[in-house]
Amino acid sequence: MDKKKIMLMTPRYTLFKKDVRRCITPIGLGYLAGFLEREGHQVKIMDIANEGYHNVKENGDFVTYGLDDEEVKKRINEFKPDVAGVSCIFSTQAENAAHTLKLVKDVDEEIITLTGGSHPTYALEDMLKLDSLDFVILGEGELPTLQLMKELNNGGNVSNIGGLAFKGSDEIIVNRNLQYVKDLDSLPLPAWHLLDMEQYFKINMPQNPYPQGKRVAQLVTSRGCTARCIFCTTTNFWGNHYRGRSAENVIEEIRGLKENYNIDEIQITDDNITLNRKRAAKIFDGMKDYGLKWCAPQGIAIWALDENLLEKMKASGCYQLTFAVESGNQYVLDNIVKKPLNLQKVKPLLKKAQDLEIKVHAFCVCGLPGETLEQMQETYDFVKGCGFDSASFFAANPLVGSELLDICQKNGYMKGNVKYATTSFKLSHINTPEFRAEQVQELVARFNKEYNQNDTRVKQFEPGKY
Repeated sequence: MDKKKIMLMTPRYTLFKKDVRRCITPIGLGYLAGFLEREGHQVKIMDIANEGYHNVKENGDFVTYGLDDEEVKKRINEFKPDVAGVSCIFSTQAENAAHTLKLVKDVDEEIITLTGGSHPTYALEDMLKLDSLDFVILGEGELPTLQLMKELNNGGNVSNIGGLAFKGSDEIIVNRNLQYVKDLDSLPLPAWHLLDMEQYFKINMPQNPYPQGKRVAQLVTSRGCTARCIFCTTTNFWGNHYRGRSAENVIEEIRGLKENYNIDEIQITDDNITLNRKRAAKIFDGMKDYGLKWCAPQGIAIWALDENLLEKMKASGCYQLTFAVESGNQYVLDNIVKKPLNLQKVKPLLKKAQDLEIKVHAFCVCGLPGETLEQMQETYDFVKGCGFDSASFFAANPLVGSELLDICQKNGYMKGNVKYATTSFKLSHINTPEFRAEQVQELVARFNKEYNQNDTRVKQFEPGKY
Protein backbone atom coordinates (compact mmCIF):
# COMPACT_ATOMS: atom_id res chain seq x y z
CA MET A 1 0.00 0.00 0.00
CA ASP A 2 1.29 3.44 -0.91
CA LYS A 3 2.48 5.54 1.98
CA LYS A 4 1.12 8.89 0.92
CA LYS A 5 -0.24 10.40 4.14
CA ILE A 6 2.16 12.25 6.41
CA MET A 7 1.40 14.18 9.59
CA LEU A 8 3.92 16.83 10.67
CA MET A 9 3.89 17.93 14.30
CA THR A 10 5.49 20.31 16.74
CA PRO A 11 5.73 18.90 20.27
CA ARG A 12 4.34 20.62 23.35
CA TYR A 13 6.67 23.34 24.63
CA THR A 14 8.49 23.76 27.96
CA LEU A 15 10.15 26.97 29.05
CA PHE A 16 11.37 28.85 32.11
CA LYS A 17 8.36 30.57 33.67
CA LYS A 18 10.06 33.98 33.46
CA ASP A 19 10.59 33.61 29.70
CA VAL A 20 8.07 35.00 27.22
CA ARG A 21 5.56 32.42 25.93
CA ARG A 22 5.40 33.15 22.23
CA CYS A 23 3.10 31.77 19.55
CA ILE A 24 5.07 31.43 16.31
CA THR A 25 4.07 29.68 13.09
CA PRO A 26 6.22 26.54 12.51
CA ILE A 27 7.63 27.82 9.25
CA GLY A 28 10.02 24.89 8.80
CA LEU A 29 7.11 22.46 8.82
CA GLY A 30 5.26 24.83 6.51
CA TYR A 31 8.02 24.60 3.92
CA LEU A 32 8.28 20.82 4.24
CA ALA A 33 4.51 20.42 3.99
CA GLY A 34 4.29 22.57 0.88
CA PHE A 35 7.12 20.60 -0.73
CA LEU A 36 5.55 17.21 0.04
CA GLU A 37 2.11 18.36 -1.11
CA ARG A 38 3.55 19.43 -4.45
CA GLU A 39 5.00 15.93 -4.84
CA GLY A 40 1.57 14.33 -4.39
CA HIS A 41 1.46 13.57 -0.68
CA GLN A 42 -1.47 14.24 1.61
CA VAL A 43 -0.12 16.33 4.48
CA LYS A 44 -1.52 17.55 7.77
CA ILE A 45 0.19 19.83 10.30
CA MET A 46 -0.61 19.58 14.00
CA ASP A 47 1.04 22.44 15.86
CA ILE A 48 0.64 20.86 19.29
CA ALA A 49 2.38 23.67 21.15
CA ASN A 50 0.52 26.63 19.72
CA GLU A 51 -2.86 25.02 19.13
CA GLY A 52 -2.80 24.31 22.86
CA TYR A 53 -1.27 27.68 23.76
CA HIS A 54 -3.71 28.29 26.62
CA ASN A 55 -3.34 24.79 28.12
CA VAL A 56 -0.52 25.62 30.53
CA LYS A 57 0.84 23.39 33.29
CA GLU A 58 3.36 24.48 35.92
CA ASN A 59 6.28 22.34 37.06
CA GLY A 60 8.46 24.20 39.54
CA ASP A 61 10.27 27.01 37.74
CA PHE A 62 9.02 25.84 34.35
CA VAL A 63 5.77 25.71 32.41
CA THR A 64 4.66 23.39 29.64
CA TYR A 65 1.90 24.20 27.18
CA GLY A 66 0.20 22.47 24.28
CA LEU A 67 -2.66 20.16 23.35
CA ASP A 68 -3.31 17.41 25.88
CA ASP A 69 -2.30 13.86 25.06
CA GLU A 70 -5.80 12.55 24.41
CA GLU A 71 -6.49 15.30 21.89
CA VAL A 72 -3.20 14.58 20.12
CA LYS A 73 -3.97 10.85 19.89
CA LYS A 74 -7.51 11.58 18.74
CA ARG A 75 -6.25 13.69 15.82
CA ILE A 76 -3.63 11.13 14.85
CA ASN A 77 -6.27 8.42 14.85
CA GLU A 78 -8.64 10.54 12.74
CA PHE A 79 -6.04 11.33 10.06
CA LYS A 80 -4.47 7.87 10.12
CA PRO A 81 -1.07 8.89 8.74
CA ASP A 82 1.33 6.43 7.16
CA VAL A 83 4.24 8.54 8.40
CA ALA A 84 4.47 11.00 11.31
CA GLY A 85 7.25 13.55 11.66
CA VAL A 86 7.97 15.45 14.87
CA SER A 87 10.00 18.65 14.75
CA CYS A 88 12.71 19.13 17.38
CA ILE A 89 14.49 22.39 16.69
CA PHE A 90 15.69 23.08 20.24
CA SER A 91 17.39 20.71 22.66
CA THR A 92 15.13 22.08 25.40
CA GLN A 93 12.25 20.31 23.64
CA ALA A 94 13.92 16.92 23.20
CA GLU A 95 11.89 15.29 25.97
CA ASN A 96 8.67 16.74 24.58
CA ALA A 97 9.53 15.47 21.09
CA ALA A 98 10.19 12.00 22.54
CA HIS A 99 6.84 12.17 24.32
CA THR A 100 5.04 13.02 21.06
CA LEU A 101 6.75 10.17 19.19
CA LYS A 102 5.54 7.76 21.87
CA LEU A 103 1.98 9.07 21.50
CA VAL A 104 2.14 8.26 17.78
CA LYS A 105 3.20 4.67 18.44
CA ASP A 106 0.58 4.36 21.18
CA VAL A 107 -2.05 5.07 18.52
CA ASP A 108 -0.60 2.70 15.93
CA GLU A 109 2.74 0.86 16.04
CA GLU A 110 2.69 0.63 12.24
CA ILE A 111 2.98 4.40 11.74
CA ILE A 112 6.52 5.17 10.61
CA THR A 113 8.03 7.92 12.78
CA LEU A 114 10.76 10.40 12.03
CA THR A 115 12.21 13.54 13.58
CA GLY A 116 14.38 16.37 12.38
CA GLY A 117 15.77 19.70 13.42
CA SER A 118 18.88 20.99 15.10
CA HIS A 119 18.74 18.74 18.16
CA PRO A 120 18.33 15.37 16.36
CA THR A 121 21.03 16.39 13.87
CA TYR A 122 23.60 16.96 16.61
CA ALA A 123 22.34 14.63 19.36
CA LEU A 124 21.76 11.71 17.02
CA GLU A 125 22.76 8.90 19.37
CA ASP A 126 20.44 10.13 22.12
CA MET A 127 17.49 10.30 19.74
CA LEU A 128 18.08 6.88 18.21
CA LYS A 129 17.83 5.31 21.66
CA LEU A 130 14.09 5.99 21.52
CA ASP A 131 12.05 2.86 20.82
CA SER A 132 9.34 5.01 19.26
CA LEU A 133 11.61 6.57 16.62
CA ASP A 134 12.27 4.98 13.23
CA PHE A 135 14.25 7.61 11.29
CA VAL A 136 16.19 10.84 11.87
CA ILE A 137 16.42 13.51 9.17
CA LEU A 138 19.79 15.25 9.43
CA GLY A 139 20.14 18.91 8.45
CA GLU A 140 17.77 20.44 5.90
CA GLY A 141 14.65 18.34 5.62
CA GLU A 142 12.98 18.65 2.23
CA LEU A 143 15.09 16.40 -0.02
CA PRO A 144 15.82 13.50 2.38
CA THR A 145 12.21 13.37 3.59
CA LEU A 146 10.86 13.16 0.05
CA GLN A 147 13.38 10.47 -0.90
CA LEU A 148 12.50 8.50 2.22
CA MET A 149 8.82 8.56 1.28
CA LYS A 150 9.65 7.33 -2.23
CA GLU A 151 11.88 4.49 -1.01
CA LEU A 152 9.33 3.39 1.59
CA ASN A 153 6.78 3.09 -1.20
CA ASN A 154 9.15 1.34 -3.60
CA GLY A 155 10.76 -0.98 -1.06
CA GLY A 156 14.12 0.52 -1.93
CA ASN A 157 17.35 0.90 0.04
CA VAL A 158 16.86 3.78 2.45
CA SER A 159 20.49 3.58 3.64
CA ASN A 160 21.58 5.37 0.45
CA ILE A 161 19.58 8.50 1.28
CA GLY A 162 21.84 11.40 2.16
CA GLY A 163 20.93 13.02 5.48
CA LEU A 164 19.20 9.97 6.96
CA ALA A 165 19.96 7.92 10.07
CA PHE A 166 18.18 4.89 11.55
CA LYS A 167 18.68 1.71 13.54
CA GLY A 168 19.57 -1.17 11.25
CA SER A 169 19.26 -4.83 12.21
CA ASP A 170 22.82 -4.97 13.57
CA GLU A 171 24.05 -1.36 13.69
CA ILE A 172 23.08 2.26 13.45
CA ILE A 173 23.12 3.50 9.85
CA VAL A 174 24.13 7.13 9.43
CA ASN A 175 24.49 8.82 6.05
CA ARG A 176 26.03 12.22 6.74
CA ASN A 177 26.10 13.18 3.09
CA LEU A 178 23.63 15.95 3.89
CA GLN A 179 21.40 17.37 1.16
CA TYR A 180 20.61 21.03 0.63
CA VAL A 181 18.27 22.77 -1.79
CA LYS A 182 20.61 24.84 -3.95
CA ASP A 183 17.93 27.13 -5.37
CA LEU A 184 15.46 28.19 -2.67
CA ASP A 185 13.17 29.63 -5.36
CA SER A 186 12.56 26.04 -6.50
CA LEU A 187 10.69 25.36 -3.26
CA PRO A 188 6.98 26.07 -3.05
CA LEU A 189 5.93 28.71 -0.55
CA PRO A 190 5.08 27.50 2.98
CA ALA A 191 1.75 25.68 3.27
CA TRP A 192 0.05 28.41 5.27
CA HIS A 193 -3.32 26.86 4.38
CA LEU A 194 -2.50 23.89 6.61
CA LEU A 195 -2.23 26.15 9.67
CA ASP A 196 -5.01 27.88 11.58
CA MET A 197 -3.64 31.34 10.83
CA GLU A 198 -6.48 33.05 12.69
CA GLN A 199 -5.27 31.34 15.89
CA TYR A 200 -1.85 32.95 15.58
CA PHE A 201 -3.39 36.33 14.76
CA LYS A 202 -5.74 36.12 17.74
CA ILE A 203 -2.99 35.29 20.24
CA ASN A 204 -0.63 37.79 18.58
CA MET A 205 2.54 36.81 20.41
CA PRO A 206 5.06 36.49 17.56
CA GLN A 207 8.83 36.45 17.92
CA ASN A 208 8.90 40.17 18.64
CA PRO A 209 6.17 40.13 21.32
CA TYR A 210 5.54 43.86 20.93
CA PRO A 211 4.09 43.94 17.39
CA GLN A 212 2.55 47.05 15.87
CA GLY A 213 0.15 44.96 13.80
CA LYS A 214 -2.73 42.67 14.74
CA ARG A 215 -2.24 40.15 11.93
CA VAL A 216 1.45 39.32 11.97
CA ALA A 217 3.13 36.89 9.56
CA GLN A 218 6.59 35.37 9.80
CA LEU A 219 8.90 35.55 6.78
CA VAL A 220 12.19 33.77 6.07
CA THR A 221 14.02 34.95 2.95
CA SER A 222 17.32 33.04 3.29
CA ARG A 223 19.06 30.13 4.96
CA GLY A 224 22.44 30.21 6.62
CA CYS A 225 24.99 32.72 7.87
CA THR A 226 28.67 33.25 7.12
CA ALA A 227 29.65 34.09 10.71
CA ARG A 228 31.21 31.50 13.01
CA CYS A 229 29.92 32.54 16.44
CA ILE A 230 30.85 29.80 18.91
CA PHE A 231 27.46 29.71 20.64
CA CYS A 232 25.46 29.22 17.43
CA THR A 233 24.52 26.04 15.56
CA THR A 234 23.02 27.78 12.51
CA THR A 235 26.15 27.85 10.36
CA ASN A 236 26.66 24.08 10.39
CA PHE A 237 22.98 23.20 10.22
CA TRP A 238 22.42 25.07 6.94
CA GLY A 239 25.50 23.58 5.29
CA ASN A 240 28.12 26.22 6.11
CA HIS A 241 26.98 28.55 3.36
CA TYR A 242 24.39 31.23 2.73
CA ARG A 243 21.51 30.90 0.28
CA GLY A 244 18.98 33.61 -0.44
CA ARG A 245 15.62 33.55 -2.19
CA SER A 246 15.27 36.03 -5.03
CA ALA A 247 13.62 39.34 -4.24
CA GLU A 248 10.84 38.48 -6.69
CA ASN A 249 10.12 35.21 -4.89
CA VAL A 250 9.97 36.95 -1.51
CA ILE A 251 7.63 39.67 -2.77
CA GLU A 252 5.36 37.02 -4.28
CA GLU A 253 5.00 35.45 -0.83
CA ILE A 254 4.24 38.83 0.74
CA ARG A 255 1.60 39.46 -1.91
CA GLY A 256 -0.05 36.11 -1.14
CA LEU A 257 0.01 36.70 2.61
CA LYS A 258 -1.60 40.10 2.13
CA GLU A 259 -4.27 38.87 -0.28
CA ASN A 260 -5.13 35.62 1.52
CA TYR A 261 -4.76 36.62 5.17
CA ASN A 262 -4.92 40.42 5.17
CA ILE A 263 -1.70 40.68 7.18
CA ASP A 264 -0.63 44.08 8.50
CA GLU A 265 2.88 43.22 9.75
CA ILE A 266 5.79 40.98 8.81
CA GLN A 267 8.49 39.74 11.15
CA ILE A 268 11.59 38.73 9.18
CA THR A 269 13.37 35.92 11.02
CA ASP A 270 16.40 35.35 8.78
CA ASP A 271 19.76 34.76 10.38
CA ASN A 272 21.10 37.48 8.10
CA ILE A 273 18.63 39.33 5.85
CA THR A 274 21.22 41.93 4.71
CA LEU A 275 24.20 39.71 3.84
CA ASN A 276 23.53 40.22 0.11
CA ARG A 277 22.86 43.97 0.20
CA LYS A 278 21.72 44.23 -3.42
CA ARG A 279 19.13 41.49 -2.89
CA ALA A 280 18.00 43.03 0.41
CA ALA A 281 17.58 46.44 -1.21
CA LYS A 282 15.35 44.93 -3.92
CA ILE A 283 13.22 43.21 -1.26
CA PHE A 284 12.77 46.44 0.69
CA ASP A 285 11.92 48.36 -2.49
CA GLY A 286 9.29 45.77 -3.38
CA MET A 287 7.76 45.81 0.11
CA LYS A 288 6.83 49.48 -0.21
CA ASP A 289 3.80 48.65 -2.36
CA TYR A 290 2.08 46.72 0.45
CA GLY A 291 2.06 49.30 3.25
CA LEU A 292 3.11 46.79 5.91
CA LYS A 293 4.94 47.37 9.17
CA TRP A 294 7.90 45.08 9.71
CA CYS A 295 10.74 44.27 12.09
CA ALA A 296 13.69 41.88 12.27
CA PRO A 297 13.63 40.33 15.78
CA GLN A 298 16.14 37.58 15.02
CA GLY A 299 18.99 40.08 14.76
CA ILE A 300 20.61 42.00 11.94
CA ALA A 301 24.29 41.43 11.17
CA ILE A 302 25.70 44.91 11.69
CA TRP A 303 28.72 44.21 9.46
CA ALA A 304 26.31 43.68 6.56
CA LEU A 305 24.41 46.94 7.10
CA ASP A 306 24.86 50.46 5.76
CA GLU A 307 23.00 53.77 5.81
CA ASN A 308 21.50 53.28 2.35
CA LEU A 309 19.88 50.00 3.46
CA LEU A 310 18.56 51.65 6.62
CA GLU A 311 16.84 54.31 4.51
CA LYS A 312 15.26 51.62 2.32
CA MET A 313 14.18 49.74 5.44
CA LYS A 314 12.40 52.79 6.80
CA ALA A 315 10.73 53.53 3.47
CA SER A 316 9.42 49.94 3.34
CA GLY A 317 7.79 50.07 6.79
CA CYS A 318 10.51 48.99 9.24
CA TYR A 319 9.79 50.08 12.82
CA GLN A 320 12.36 48.05 14.78
CA LEU A 321 15.66 46.25 14.25
CA THR A 322 17.73 44.09 16.54
CA PHE A 323 21.50 44.55 16.43
CA ALA A 324 23.33 41.36 17.45
CA VAL A 325 26.21 43.06 19.26
CA GLU A 326 27.02 40.08 21.54
CA SER A 327 29.90 41.84 23.36
CA GLY A 328 31.03 45.40 23.96
CA ASN A 329 34.66 44.30 24.12
CA GLN A 330 36.48 43.98 20.79
CA TYR A 331 38.92 41.36 22.10
CA VAL A 332 36.01 39.15 23.23
CA LEU A 333 34.28 39.55 19.85
CA ASP A 334 37.43 38.71 17.87
CA ASN A 335 38.92 35.94 19.97
CA ILE A 336 36.10 34.38 21.99
CA VAL A 337 32.80 34.96 20.14
CA LYS A 338 34.56 34.93 16.74
CA LYS A 339 32.07 37.36 15.25
CA PRO A 340 33.24 39.54 12.32
CA LEU A 341 32.03 42.81 13.85
CA ASN A 342 33.96 46.04 14.32
CA LEU A 343 32.34 47.78 17.28
CA GLN A 344 33.17 51.18 15.79
CA LYS A 345 30.40 50.57 13.23
CA VAL A 346 27.70 50.17 15.85
CA LYS A 347 27.04 53.68 17.16
CA PRO A 348 26.90 55.48 13.76
CA LEU A 349 24.45 52.93 12.34
CA LEU A 350 22.40 53.02 15.53
CA LYS A 351 22.19 56.81 15.36
CA LYS A 352 21.19 56.68 11.68
CA ALA A 353 18.41 54.18 12.43
CA GLN A 354 17.13 56.25 15.33
CA ASP A 355 17.23 59.42 13.21
CA LEU A 356 14.93 57.53 10.82
CA GLU A 357 12.67 56.73 13.81
CA ILE A 358 13.54 53.03 13.74
CA LYS A 359 13.86 51.68 17.28
CA VAL A 360 16.87 49.43 17.83
CA HIS A 361 17.16 46.55 20.29
CA ALA A 362 20.51 44.99 21.27
CA PHE A 363 21.35 41.30 21.71
CA CYS A 364 24.25 40.54 24.06
CA VAL A 365 25.64 37.30 25.50
CA CYS A 366 27.55 36.98 28.77
CA GLY A 367 29.46 34.14 30.37
CA LEU A 368 31.54 32.66 27.56
CA PRO A 369 34.68 30.71 28.55
CA GLY A 370 37.67 33.06 28.59
CA GLU A 371 35.49 36.11 29.27
CA THR A 372 35.81 37.98 32.58
CA LEU A 373 33.14 39.60 34.73
CA GLU A 374 34.76 42.95 33.98
CA GLN A 375 34.37 42.37 30.23
CA MET A 376 30.71 41.49 30.76
CA GLN A 377 30.28 44.83 32.52
CA GLU A 378 31.96 46.48 29.54
CA THR A 379 29.23 45.02 27.33
CA TYR A 380 26.54 46.65 29.44
CA ASP A 381 28.44 49.96 29.48
CA PHE A 382 28.93 49.84 25.69
CA VAL A 383 25.24 49.26 24.99
CA LYS A 384 24.29 51.98 27.45
CA GLY A 385 26.81 54.39 25.96
CA CYS A 386 25.51 53.78 22.43
CA GLY A 387 21.95 54.56 23.53
CA PHE A 388 20.06 51.47 22.38
CA ASP A 389 16.30 51.75 22.87
CA SER A 390 16.20 48.38 24.66
CA ALA A 391 18.43 45.35 25.15
CA SER A 392 18.45 41.65 25.96
CA PHE A 393 21.38 40.23 27.92
CA PHE A 394 21.59 36.44 27.69
CA ALA A 395 23.55 33.91 29.73
CA ALA A 396 25.66 31.83 27.37
CA ASN A 397 24.22 28.33 26.98
CA PRO A 398 26.19 25.48 25.40
CA LEU A 399 23.78 24.33 22.71
CA VAL A 400 24.10 20.85 21.26
CA GLY A 401 26.06 21.19 18.02
CA SER A 402 27.85 24.41 19.00
CA GLU A 403 31.59 24.98 19.38
CA LEU A 404 30.77 26.35 22.84
CA LEU A 405 29.55 22.93 24.01
CA ASP A 406 32.77 21.31 22.76
CA ILE A 407 34.83 23.86 24.69
CA CYS A 408 32.83 23.35 27.88
CA GLN A 409 32.96 19.57 27.70
CA LYS A 410 36.68 19.50 26.89
CA ASN A 411 37.54 21.73 29.84
CA GLY A 412 35.00 20.46 32.35
CA TYR A 413 33.14 23.79 32.51
CA MET A 414 29.61 22.37 32.66
CA LYS A 415 27.84 22.91 35.96
CA GLY A 416 26.50 19.52 37.03
CA ASN A 417 24.15 17.43 34.91
CA VAL A 418 22.22 19.97 32.84
CA LYS A 419 18.98 18.60 31.42
CA TYR A 420 17.87 19.86 28.02
CA ALA A 421 14.35 20.60 29.26
CA THR A 422 15.53 22.88 32.07
CA THR A 423 17.75 25.32 30.23
CA SER A 424 17.00 28.98 29.57
CA PHE A 425 19.05 31.93 28.41
CA LYS A 426 18.25 33.52 31.76
CA LEU A 427 20.04 30.65 33.52
CA SER A 428 23.78 29.96 33.44
CA HIS A 429 25.34 26.49 33.50
CA ILE A 430 29.01 27.33 32.88
CA ASN A 431 31.74 27.55 35.56
CA THR A 432 35.21 28.71 34.50
CA PRO A 433 38.34 29.96 36.31
CA GLU A 434 37.10 33.51 35.55
CA PHE A 435 33.54 33.23 36.90
CA ARG A 436 30.87 31.06 38.46
CA ALA A 437 27.53 30.32 36.82
CA GLU A 438 25.66 32.03 39.66
CA GLN A 439 27.63 35.24 39.11
CA VAL A 440 26.73 35.35 35.43
CA GLN A 441 23.09 34.61 36.16
CA GLU A 442 22.88 37.44 38.69
CA LEU A 443 24.70 39.82 36.34
CA VAL A 444 22.39 39.05 33.42
CA ALA A 445 19.29 39.51 35.59
CA ARG A 446 20.58 42.88 36.84
CA PHE A 447 21.58 44.05 33.35
CA ASN A 448 18.15 43.24 31.91
CA LYS A 449 16.28 44.84 34.80
CA GLU A 450 18.35 48.02 34.91
CA TYR A 451 18.55 48.58 31.17
CA ASN A 452 14.85 48.03 30.49
CA GLN A 453 13.44 49.46 33.72
CA ASN A 454 11.65 52.27 31.88
CA ASP A 455 10.19 50.02 29.18
CA THR A 456 6.51 49.75 30.14
CA ARG A 457 5.95 46.96 27.61
CA VAL A 458 7.68 44.34 29.76
CA LYS A 459 5.01 44.54 32.47
CA GLN A 460 2.74 42.26 30.46
CA PHE A 461 5.31 39.45 30.89
CA GLU A 462 5.59 39.46 34.67
CA PRO A 463 6.00 35.91 36.11
CA GLY A 464 2.71 34.12 36.53
CA LYS A 465 0.92 35.87 33.66
CA TYR A 466 0.37 32.89 31.38
